[in-house]
Amino acid sequence: MSLATLADLTDADQELLREALQRLLVHGAILREEQRDLYEWCCVRQAALDALANLAGLKLRWEPQDRLIAALPQAGRLLRRLRQDETLVAMALWYDFDRAVQEDGKAPDEVAFTVREFNEHLETKFEGIQLPSRNRLTEILRLLERKSLVRVTDIASSGGFAAATIRVLPTIRFIIPFPSLEEWQRQAERHQRNAAQPEETDDEPQD
Repeated sequence: MSLATLADLTDADQELLREALQRLLVHGAILREEQRDLYEWCCVRQAALDALANLAGLKLRWEPQDRLIAALPQAGRLLRRLRQDETLVAMALWYDFDRAVQEDGKAPDEVAFTVREFNEHLETKFEGIQLPSRNRLTEILRLLERKSLVRVTDIASSGGFAAATIRVLPTIRFIIPFPSLEEWQRQAERHQRNAAQPEETDDEPQD
């Protein structure tokens, strides 16, 4: 479907198209488990959404197996610049997700652990690098939650935020596309070498 034919959509369809594009721009993805009706409408109107997203500088990844649509920015101005501590947390989440799926045999929608467990693992992955404080980690997880990379649940439990559960979403495979653990390790070593230098920023291809 070309952009010229978008005018042929009904008013209701055009409103849903706007809603879908806005969600992709703000949150980076549409997940069936959270927006079932919108997700299924998008699958029916895939050509229209692809055309509009392309005009906005987005390339869409349609992943029916994981029941999600991920938006990958193609324009530099759509990229979010991450601080180093945000980058390290995102990298650690990718690592834990990949290991859980590839080595532990978990389904992509079943990868979860507590905030406390994740923080402990984070320390072992990036020795010698200043890691975020508890309050800062909370802020970073909230950011990544808004960008559809994780969901943090059970926050009201008696154990507080440290006992809350981080569920890593399958979107992380497409938003942070490391081709292998070897490439992940090379990036981790680069951060180790730069630990004593002024903080760098990295692109987050999802905003």
